[in-house]
Amino acid sequence: MKPEQWYQENGVSVLMHQRATKINADVKIIESVSTREANSTSRAVTTVPYDICIIATGSNALLPPLKAVPGLDLPGVYVYRTIDDLNLIIERSKTAKHAAVVGGGLLGLEAAKATVDLGLTTTIYERNSQVLARQLDTEGAVMVLREIEKLGIKHNLGNPPVAFMSDTVEEGTKPLAVSRVKLQDGSIAEHDMVVFAIGISPRDEIARDSGIECHPRGGVLVNNFMETNLQDVYAIGEAASHDGKTYGLVAPGYDMAEVVARNLTRDVSSKGLGKAHQPRQFTTADMSTKLKLLGVHVASFGDYFANSKDTQALTYRDPFDVVYKKYIFTKDGKHLLGGMMVGDTTDYGKLLGMSKSKKSLQIPPGELILGVGPGQAKGADELPDDTQICSCNNITKGQIRSSVRSKGCSSIGEVKTCTKAGLGCGGCIPQVGEIFEAELKAMGKVIKQNLCPHFEHSRTELYQIVKVKKLKSFAEVMQHAGKSHHAIGCEVCKPAVASILASLFNDHVLDHAALQDTNDRFLANIQRGGTYSVVPRIPGGEITPDKLIAIAVVAKEFGLYTKITGGQRIDLFGAKREDLPVIWERLVDAGLESGHAYGKALRTVKSCVGSTWCRYGLQDSVGFAIFIENRYKGIRAPHKLKGGVSGCVRECAEARGKDFGIVRIFSCQSAMKC
Repeated sequence: MKPEQWYQENGVSVLMHQRATKINADVKIIESVSTREANSTSRAVTTVPYDICIIATGSNALLPPLKAVPGLDLPGVYVYRTIDDLNLIIERSKTAKHAAVVGGGLLGLEAAKATVDLGLTTTIYERNSQVLARQLDTEGAVMVLREIEKLGIKHNLGNPPVAFMSDTVEEGTKPLAVSRVKLQDGSIAEHDMVVFAIGISPRDEIARDSGIECHPRGGVLVNNFMETNLQDVYAIGEAASHDGKTYGLVAPGYDMAEVVARNLTRDVSSKGLGKAHQPRQFTTADMSTKLKLLGVHVASFGDYFANSKDTQALTYRDPFDVVYKKYIFTKDGKHLLGGMMVGDTTDYGKLLGMSKSKKSLQIPPGELILGVGPGQAKGADELPDDTQICSCNNITKGQIRSSVRSKGCSSIGEVKTCTKAGLGCGGCIPQVGEIFEAELKAMGKVIKQNLCPHFEHSRTELYQIVKVKKLKSFAEVMQHAGKSHHAIGCEVCKPAVASILASLFNDHVLDHAALQDTNDRFLANIQRGGTYSVVPRIPGGEITPDKLIAIAVVAKEFGLYTKITGGQRIDLFGAKREDLPVIWERLVDAGLESGHAYGKALRTVKSCVGSTWCRYGLQDSVGFAIFIENRYKGIRAPHKLKGGVSGCVRECAEARGKDFGIVRIFSCQSAMKC
């Protein structure tokens, strides 16, 4: 949602808390009722006239017909779609133990990871014989499945649930939550929570109630111009059914909106020039996707399931590094049609652009999989101008170049603001950067790595200036190195200067509180919704019962969500800013202190249980981790620091994967004497 002022400035009227109920095409009026009134029969009807009506009502989560699957309405059976759905799942997870996730697609795998993170034993059920059937072939899906198994997630493919059952207290009472699942093969599985993630159901109720033709399986029927059977009424996005298909991805929805917008506004450049307007059409949907599932990068682009009779595929498989690539070419190898990737999706943006351009390849197909020789690498700056770089907002390379050359954009931020490239998922930013820098070079401009508009220096250069001149405050730094002595700085340079000052002179983090971002100022991590998470330091993961009680009391009193972090800390979520002083007073009185989980400093030193408990432990890893963390807590750095101490070469603390680590080298006592 935009701020209210934006709608006023752009002449847009927004009716909040109103549900459109009918489109009266005879008199061109839309009827709506208030969603705030409890009694639906007495709700006043609001009417709004229209010239053009566009149905963009989206979709709901898909569920099988209630009659087809007994027990579908039992408590404990949920869909994975809205914030309300997630809140119900989180609440249920507090008492549930075994989760069943129905659906092995993109959303299903995401739901499975979420239930695992909630501490539930999870099994994925998929009616197909593989996961990600719409994105990957069998070989790629098997590789993803192996990674799923490493997380302890079970799976049951080709054997979906057909009924849900519950225990009852006594005859005549309401059933308890779901407790068992009956599968297609007749077997019974114990599950006390079920999450459905099997697709979308178009919200086409208003269309059906208004006499607009809809597909039997759901969705407002539209042609290539997104027109319905009623004049001046269009449908786009997940509510529309085009060529018998509905799409649950954002890119097709943007393409549909683009078609309607272009055709309604016409091409402004053609007016008065005697040019005939060429209506734009929506013929096929771009189903390309790139995301990270269960820690594994997965992508598919172009026509990745092209007819094998007319194509030739190149495949690369590395099970050790979990990398799988399959690119589809025409038989002569002149055109890239599409492909799929698992593990390594670095070239996704470039390959997507090449497949969309439909232009002949200038390199052998093998180079796209095996790479090119030194000095021959080709980046996004060498793609054709009509190549789509940002699929979220349908921005081409040519539009990015134009923003630099014609509109004077001199930074990546200005390019993003001007073109909207990179304002969606952000996956195209590397390609946008390549094009931006290449265009500046082509224009003969020097590419500057200035920190921000207030300094004509990079961060590294500014660090050296502060160090040599021994500048001790932001005002001094601005006076000696800034472009204006009176500038107050910005959200980029103020935290950077604060970090430099603290790193060089070991100042306390609060000595430069005015310069820090909100995390450093309030000693808490700001979270979605404006609340904060509080993270007390627990060196080595060792904590006394009294400290645990203090954490529990604070969490209970202030209604905070708690979890044990991967760094052996306890997070307390949901703290309001005004409560932070009281929370920290209670925690400090109990002997706790800030874990510095908010700043560029030493975060944690993870440890295994070492010789104290482990039968393989050779050294006191817990004691040494506590010593290291207490010795260097509060030290500032250009980036966060994490360490690890393992008591033997079994490396249970993963010390070698940290910024610094110790593995079975010193005894704790001898190290402390150094």
